[in-house]
Amino acid sequence: MAQVIKIRIPLDPVAKARARIAFTNGKVRSYTPTKTQEAENLIVTYLEEYHREGFDHDIPVKLTVVFYRVKSKWLPKRETLPFRRPDLDNFLKLVSDAIKGVLIVDDAQITSIVTKKRWAQNGVGYIDIQLEEDKEE
Repeated sequence: MAQVIKIRIPLDPVAKARARIAFTNGKVRSYTPTKTQEAENLIVTYLEEYHREGFDHDIPVKLTVVFYRVKSKWLPKRETLPFRRPDLDNFLKLVSDAIKGVLIVDDAQITSIVTKKRWAQNGVGYIDIQLEEDKEE
Protein backbone atom coordinates (compact mmCIF):
# COMPACT_ATOMS: atom_id res chain seq x y z
CA MET A 1 0.00 0.00 0.00
CA ALA A 2 1.31 3.43 -0.95
CA GLN A 3 2.26 5.94 1.71
CA VAL A 4 -0.21 8.82 2.22
CA ILE A 5 0.21 11.80 4.54
CA LYS A 6 -2.90 13.90 5.29
CA ILE A 7 -2.60 17.09 7.33
CA ARG A 8 -5.08 19.83 8.25
CA ILE A 9 -3.52 23.16 9.20
CA PRO A 10 -5.80 25.55 11.12
CA LEU A 11 -4.65 28.70 9.36
CA ASP A 12 -6.56 31.10 7.15
CA PRO A 13 -4.58 30.70 3.89
CA VAL A 14 -1.86 33.27 3.28
CA ALA A 15 -0.35 33.98 -0.13
CA LYS A 16 3.44 33.97 -0.39
CA ALA A 17 4.53 37.58 -0.84
CA ARG A 18 7.55 38.57 -2.91
CA ALA A 19 10.80 39.32 -1.14
CA ARG A 20 11.19 43.01 -0.32
CA ILE A 21 14.26 45.21 -0.59
CA ALA A 22 15.18 47.91 1.88
CA PHE A 23 18.02 50.40 1.94
CA THR A 24 19.55 50.85 5.39
CA ASN A 25 22.63 53.00 6.00
CA GLY A 26 23.48 52.83 2.30
CA LYS A 27 23.26 49.03 2.18
CA VAL A 28 20.73 46.88 0.38
CA ARG A 29 18.87 44.37 2.52
CA SER A 30 16.45 41.74 1.22
CA TYR A 31 13.76 40.31 3.51
CA THR A 32 10.56 38.27 3.47
CA PRO A 33 7.45 40.14 4.69
CA THR A 34 6.51 39.29 8.30
CA LYS A 35 3.04 37.90 7.50
CA THR A 36 4.51 35.47 4.95
CA GLN A 37 7.32 34.37 7.26
CA GLU A 38 4.96 33.82 10.21
CA ALA A 39 2.54 31.77 8.09
CA GLU A 40 5.34 29.61 6.68
CA ASN A 41 6.76 29.05 10.18
CA LEU A 42 3.33 28.00 11.48
CA ILE A 43 2.87 25.53 8.61
CA VAL A 44 6.34 24.07 9.25
CA THR A 45 5.48 23.66 12.95
CA TYR A 46 2.43 21.55 12.04
CA LEU A 47 4.35 19.56 9.43
CA GLU A 48 7.25 18.68 11.75
CA GLU A 49 4.99 16.20 13.57
CA TYR A 50 4.95 14.14 10.34
CA HIS A 51 8.70 14.50 9.59
CA ARG A 52 9.44 10.80 10.17
CA GLU A 53 6.77 9.87 7.61
CA GLY A 54 8.38 12.05 4.91
CA PHE A 55 9.40 10.88 1.45
CA ASP A 56 12.96 9.92 0.46
CA HIS A 57 14.68 11.93 -2.27
CA ASP A 58 14.10 9.22 -4.92
CA ILE A 59 10.29 9.04 -4.58
CA PRO A 60 8.04 11.11 -6.90
CA VAL A 61 5.30 12.86 -4.93
CA LYS A 62 1.73 13.94 -5.75
CA LEU A 63 0.67 17.02 -3.77
CA THR A 64 -3.00 17.82 -3.20
CA VAL A 65 -3.82 21.07 -1.39
CA VAL A 66 -7.19 22.70 -0.73
CA PHE A 67 -7.20 26.22 0.70
CA TYR A 68 -10.38 27.03 2.64
CA ARG A 69 -10.77 30.79 2.95
CA VAL A 70 -13.07 32.84 5.13
CA LYS A 71 -15.67 34.61 3.00
CA SER A 72 -16.16 38.29 3.69
CA LYS A 73 -19.70 39.22 4.64
CA TRP A 74 -19.47 42.01 2.01
CA LEU A 75 -19.22 39.55 -0.89
CA PRO A 76 -22.42 38.58 -2.73
CA LYS A 77 -24.03 35.28 -1.70
CA ARG A 78 -24.06 34.14 -5.35
CA GLU A 79 -20.25 34.12 -5.32
CA THR A 80 -19.77 30.42 -4.60
CA LEU A 81 -16.02 30.16 -5.36
CA PRO A 82 -13.19 32.48 -4.23
CA PHE A 83 -12.07 33.65 -7.67
CA ARG A 84 -10.61 36.94 -6.45
CA ARG A 85 -7.10 37.66 -5.21
CA PRO A 86 -4.86 36.33 -3.80
CA ASP A 87 -3.82 34.01 -6.61
CA LEU A 88 -3.94 30.26 -6.11
CA ASP A 89 -0.31 29.82 -7.18
CA ASN A 90 0.89 32.18 -4.42
CA PHE A 91 -0.96 30.10 -1.81
CA LEU A 92 0.62 26.97 -3.28
CA LYS A 93 4.14 28.45 -3.24
CA LEU A 94 3.92 29.06 0.51
CA VAL A 95 2.93 25.42 1.16
CA SER A 96 5.47 23.91 -1.24
CA ASP A 97 8.26 25.95 0.35
CA ALA A 98 7.13 24.86 3.83
CA ILE A 99 7.09 21.12 3.03
CA LYS A 100 10.55 21.26 1.43
CA GLY A 101 13.08 19.90 3.89
CA VAL A 102 10.37 18.62 6.25
CA LEU A 103 8.27 16.07 4.32
CA ILE A 104 10.21 16.00 1.05
CA VAL A 105 13.87 16.60 0.34
CA ASP A 106 13.31 18.97 -2.58
CA ASP A 107 10.18 20.39 -4.20
CA ALA A 108 11.50 19.02 -7.53
CA GLN A 109 10.13 15.66 -6.24
CA ILE A 110 6.60 16.95 -6.79
CA THR A 111 5.47 15.49 -10.10
CA SER A 112 1.70 16.11 -9.82
CA ILE A 113 -0.29 18.87 -8.15
CA VAL A 114 -4.01 19.22 -7.47
CA THR A 115 -4.86 22.59 -5.92
CA LYS A 116 -8.15 24.33 -5.09
CA LYS A 117 -9.43 27.48 -3.38
CA ARG A 118 -12.76 27.10 -1.63
CA TRP A 119 -14.86 28.98 0.91
CA ALA A 120 -14.73 27.61 4.45
CA GLN A 121 -18.21 26.52 5.45
CA ASN A 122 -17.73 27.10 9.17
CA GLY A 123 -16.25 30.61 8.93
CA VAL A 124 -12.77 29.43 9.98
CA GLY A 125 -10.01 29.15 7.38
CA TYR A 126 -7.75 26.13 7.11
CA ILE A 127 -5.52 24.23 4.69
CA ASP A 128 -5.82 20.53 3.82
CA ILE A 129 -2.60 18.96 2.54
CA GLN A 130 -2.18 15.46 1.18
CA LEU A 131 1.09 13.94 -0.01
CA GLU A 132 1.37 10.53 -1.61
CA GLU A 133 3.72 8.64 -3.86
CA ASP A 134 2.93 9.56 -7.47
CA LYS A 135 2.22 6.60 -9.70
CA GLU A 136 2.06 6.65 -13.45
CA GLU A 137 -1.53 6.31 -14.63
